Amino acid sequence: MNNQYNLIKINDSLLQVVRDFNPAYFVTDKNSNKMNQKLIGMWVEYLGCDRAVRQNDRIYLCKTIEDAVIDV
Repeated sequence: MNNQYNLIKINDSLLQVVRDFNPAYFVTDKNSNKMNQKLIGMWVEYLGCDRAVRQNDRIYLCKTIEDAVIDV
């Protein structure tokens, strides 16, 4: 079991990185430099993530870490 967590902060949201990709992986049309948004969405759904973030020349598929709610 791997207990290493990769966390990134975007604005005020803390995200757990589930998987990262080279952006070129999502370019499916040889004549265009656009990433295939549908393919990214399929990966997000497959991995149970809720966000895709492009940062540091990588595509990070992430789960949002919710703030703890403590009832007193």
